[in-house]
Amino acid sequence: MDFKRIEWIFLVVFIGINIFLGIELWQTPTLLSAGSTPAQTDIKSETSADQITIPKVNDKQEDGYYLAAKVDNSWTKKAAAQVNQQVETNASENSISVNLSKPIALSKDSKKALKEIIHFKNNSQNVYEGKDYVYLSELSEGDDYVFNQKTKYGEVFAATARLHIIVKNNQIVSYSQRYVSNLNPVRERQNTISSKAAVNSLYTYSELPNNSKIIWLKQVYTKLITVRGSEIYIPTWVAAIENNNSHTMTLKRVNAFTGTIIQNNIAADDSKE
Repeated sequence: MDFKRIEWIFLVVFIGINIFLGIELWQTPTLLSAGSTPAQTDIKSETSADQITIPKVNDKQEDGYYLAAKVDNSWTKKAAAQVNQQVETNASENSISVNLSKPIALSKDSKKALKEIIHFKNNSQNVYEGKDYVYLSELSEGDDYVFNQKTKYGEVFAATARLHIIVKNNQIVSYSQRYVSNLNPVRERQNTISSKAAVNSLYTYSELPNNSKIIWLKQVYTKLITVRGSEIYIPTWVAAIENNNSHTMTLKRVNAFTGTIIQNNIAADDSKE
């Protein structure tokens, strides 16, 4: 394929992504400035009356980008060549899995064990680009230690950018990995809403049930959609909400550009998968 044809293909993809993002912005409200979230009220007093516990929030605004990553599994070949273990690839999931030939023994002290697991994944002979992953205590459970990929733009809270390290009998026995490569902005940097505005949106749109609490709240990048072979990621406020009666946890997402609720809250990208 000649170079000019490649240039045209990239141009068409870029235009397609920007048309999609333009429609997305047109269909949603304009960016919510500080203090302008829907039905702005004294959120503390209203949530307290409904027995909803919220974390400390503020009016500080940050910023972010619409990001795009071409769906590409070339990283799996690099990982197979780099990692000093037998690597199994899954093309449809764009993932790899590794079963350690010799399990790595860990300390019985949980804090020391976590440090040893982090030391393991930071070794390039053990995990491809392991230093790009940060520990996700919120989703780690039992023998499954979960890590999210962190880029220069921020943390990617998605199954497409996740590392699971499995421990059994105080030994690292295996891991599975997915990695987002070539992540780039497709629009200019924009302001995002504050944590207070995000909570207000959740409350206004009835996403906070009575007698519940927000366990944690943070701004990350989540996957919005796949368009023309590229995955689109946007800044998102992710909230973990626990029901005080059933103790079940639900993840909710707020578009950090518009303040609107992203309805596919239990999508695989937000789960432990």
